[in-house]
Parts: sequence; C-alpha cells; structure tokens
Amino acid sequence: MPLPSPAELRLACVCAGAALGACASVDVPVLERAGGDGGAEAQVVSGGPAGGDTRADYCASSGPALLVGSAAAGATATCSGQLAQSAFRYALCTCDGYVSDHALATDSFDGTKGPYSPSGARPGGSVGTNGNLNATGPITVGGSLWATDATGMTTSAAVAVAGELHAQGEVHSGPTLAVGADAWLAGGVQTSGDVTIGGTLHVPPSAPIDVAGARKIAAVAPGPVQVGPACDCDPRALVDVAGFVEAHRTANDDAAMAVDPRALENVQAALTIAIPCGRAFFTRVGGTAPIRLAAQGHVAIFIGADLSTSSDFVVEAPAGSDVDLFVEGGVTVGGAFLVGDTSNPARARTYVGGAGTVNLQGAAQLVGNLYAPRAQLALGGSASTTLYGSIFAARLSAGADLDIHYDEAILSSAARAGCAAPTGCSTCRDCGNQACNSGTCGGCADSSQCCSPLVCRGGACVAEIL
Repeated sequence: MPLPSPAELRLACVCAGAALGACASVDVPVLERAGGDGGAEAQVVSGGPAGGDTRADYCASSGPALLVGSAAAGATATCSGQLAQSAFRYALCTCDGYVSDHALATDSFDGTKGPYSPSGARPGGSVGTNGNLNATGPITVGGSLWATDATGMTTSAAVAVAGELHAQGEVHSGPTLAVGADAWLAGGVQTSGDVTIGGTLHVPPSAPIDVAGARKIAAVAPGPVQVGPACDCDPRALVDVAGFVEAHRTANDDAAMAVDPRALENVQAALTIAIPCGRAFFTRVGGTAPIRLAAQGHVAIFIGADLSTSSDFVVEAPAGSDVDLFVEGGVTVGGAFLVGDTSNPARARTYVGGAGTVNLQGAAQLVGNLYAPRAQLALGGSASTTLYGSIFAARLSAGADLDIHYDEAILSSAARAGCAAPTGCSTCRDCGNQACNSGTCGGCADSSQCCSPLVCRGGACVAEIL
C-alpha cells in the first residue's frame, strides 16, 4: 500500500496533536510495519487497525515498525529502527548537562554476535552532553566524549577517552586527561594536571594550552573550532511520544490478542502476560508486585499514563522478537527495570513522553535503550549500576557508579531492514546517520557530515572502533 499523501498526513497530525476526542472519525497516525519486500508501507486509518491495517498485515512483514506522526515542521514517516538509530547513537547523551560525583565507564559490544563479556568488550560507547559537564568522579569512555556547552568541561578526577574529545568551552581537568585520538577544544585547556592526546589537538590560536603537569600532545593544529550539539534535543527533533500513545488508545490489537487494557493498573500479585506480535495498549501501570511481559515476535506496547510499580518491571525480548515501549507519562520502578535482553539490547527500545522523573533508583542492573529527553533519570541505591544498552535523557542523577555496555547493533543496517531508503534529506538523521549532501543521502568526505559521534571512514559514517 502506498504512503499517504502529505495532505493526508498533515490532517492526521493536526488531529493527533489536538485532543483526540475532537477528531472523532478523522484519521490519526498509527504504528505499522515496514513492508516485507524491502519497501516501506504505511497508511493512516480511522479508529484502529480494523480501519485498514490489520494485525495480520502488521505481523506478516519482516521489517521494523513504521511510525507515522507529527513534527513541528510537518508530517513525518520513519521506521522505528531508523528512529532508534538516530536516538541512540551514544551510550549516554543528556540535554541539560552531566554532573556527577560517581564513576562513569562505557564500552561496547555487538549483540548480533553474542552477549557481552568483559574479555570480548570493544572500544566504543560514546558520551555526550549539550549542557555543562562537571564531574568529580572518574570518567572512562570507550568511545568519544562530546561536551558541547560553552560553559565548558570541568573534572577533578581522572578522565580517559579512547576516541575523540570535542569541547566547545574551556577544559579544566585534573589530575589526568588522556585522549586516544584527536581533540577539538574550542576554548582550549587549562590544568595543573597531566594531558595526553594521541592525535591532533585542534584549537583556536587565541585559546590557551596551559598544562602544568606532563604534556604529551602528538600535534597541534591552530584554527577555528566549532563544536555542535551532541544530542538531538531541539524540540522539533523530539519524538512525539504522547501523540503516538494517544493514537493507539483505540488503534491497537488488544481485542485480537485478548489483552485487557486495564490489566496492569493495580498489580498486587506476580503477573506474567504473553504479548504476541501486534500493538498492545494499556491504560497505565501500577501496583506492588512484579510484572513480566513476554514479547512474542514484533511487539509495540503503549502505556496511556504513568508506569509506576514498587516492584520489578520486565519486558522480555528473546531472539526473533523486537519491542518498542511507549510511555505517555513518567516512570517509577522500585525493583528491576529490564526492557529487552542483556545478550542483544538493541532489540528493545523505551520511549518516555513525561517531563518529570524516570526513577529507577532501586535497579542495580538495567537493560534496554531508554529515550526520555524531557525527563530526569534518577539512578542509584546500590554500590553500582550496570546498563546493557543506552540512555538519552534531559538530565542524569546518578547515586552510584554507572557502567554502560553499549550494543552497537542498534546502529547497524540490520536495525532498519525492510525500511525504504530515503528519497531526500535535510540532515544526517534522515540518512540513517550518514551524510546528507545537497538533499541527497550519500558518502561522507569528512566526519563533519556524519551524525556525532560517528566518524567518516572510507566514505561511510561509522562508530569508530580503535
């Protein structure tokens, strides 16, 4: 079936952005599957899957789900795999800064080749922030580090970056700053400690290079430096999570899957629900007992309000399945929060629309890729927290050391199999993080054409593995 016309999409998006009750039988955006023949298929339906796209249609194709919805600049249609590719480029990315007195460490692995193991971990797992970076705990980044606010980067513990360092403001570091590749420092560096840069230091001629300790810099290239935002935090670039959830309040497969939309409202005894392939809507999540949702195939789950439980919340995503979880409100989980599988976290993505707090302070282990650009993520409550996946949040409040094992499979072409290639582009995000050249996706000439933190190697934007 062909994509709806821009006019049809605009009509749908206007209604999705308003109170849905005012739309009545007017079309609303829905979540569908990409075509199994390698092309992308989408439609706008009225009142639910029965209005056009059936559950059988949704489950018959092999590609990731296709999102059709609104954006400030007009209608959008994108595969959820492509959305994840763009949203989860970093192991950790924050919109409003990174401030912590606990240790942060990242590395990476490829979940399509097997589960994470310390001996098989690879350099990777970049960290970025659009705000101020102020850390008193040690930072060990297996990929690159981007600190893109003009207020600069201030650290008082050891910082080790295996890849590149990009900082728009002045860098104040101590006792050691070690960068394995090139560094772009728009404000220069001033430190009483040691600085090691394995590649070239790019710095404006007027910026200071004031290193009181040992200085080991392979080369210095004076010239203009401009470091753009690391994270896609512009309101126009954010996913309209609430809009998609509201669209599926009626446009879902609950009846066909025998799912009670109110089954999770007040869970007082351990509950396991199998979710077969399709789109499930639940009014909200609450209670005091563990909740386990077992995905069977390609599953999209929509929560119409808060997700709040004092116990565990687990969504299983075994091999052969993938999960997109959309929560319209906030998230509070007192126990384990596991959305996906530690062996391949790229198969599961959680999108949070609320602007309050994602409170996961009781979780010593987290699984999945969490997108909450309007919310503060609160972690802690134990000696350390381990995440298999990635985080995109407004702010991070870490009450314990944080180790992130980033699954680079989320960046691979396999994550968007079945989605049509874009016919035009305005940014690298439209090109699966590849270069956008004069409105056309293509090869890159240098890393500035790639979506950060990817780098240009052999004409392609890749996650640099050293």
